[in-house]
Amino acid sequence: MAATRAVRAVGRRSRRLFDIFVTQLPWTVSSKEVKEYFSQFGSVQRCQLPFDRDTGFHRRYCWIKFSNARDVQNVFQKDSHVLEGAKV
Repeated sequence: MAATRAVRAVGRRSRRLFDIFVTQLPWTVSSKEVKEYFSQFGSVQRCQLPFDRDTGFHRRYCWIKFSNARDVQNVFQKDSHVLEGAKV
């Protein structure tokens, strides 16, 4: 029983995260547009764009989860990223 718990704990610690944090998003961009843009660099598993309940607008930042580290490296190889005319 203790060995099973130890294996599970090691498995949780060894999971790799391939998330990036994107800021300065224009107010007019949607999570679908962000996901479509970053899909050119690799497989996007999730795009999380939080909204402010009081204003109804998103908070101008998001997290993008990729499938692997190579996809994240592809994003960082490009000097700048522009969405709807704004550098993010």
